[in-house]
Amino acid sequence: MDVTLTASEVAEIDKQHPATASDGGFQGLMVSLQKRIDRASGQLQLTADDLRRISMYAFDYKNGGWENRLKAAFSRTLGSKLGR
Repeated sequence: MDVTLTASEVAEIDKQHPATASDGGFQGLMVSLQKRIDRASGQLQLTADDLRRISMYAFDYKNGGWENRLKAAFSRTLGSKLGR
């Protein structure tokens, strides 16, 4: 699935420090997304696994920082349930 993110949505994804990619989980997802965003257009191709992980991290854990970042980055393009 292709989505086009706004500058503020990209900024939510960019809040994750790239050095944390090896931490796996949410951090690894965010760094992976950072690497794949077309910075000129905001386009990002999301895989089926990306979509699964985005909704899982946004809704299946306690509500807090990363959940809010995912919702801020993807609710406009994926809907309030982030594709669920």
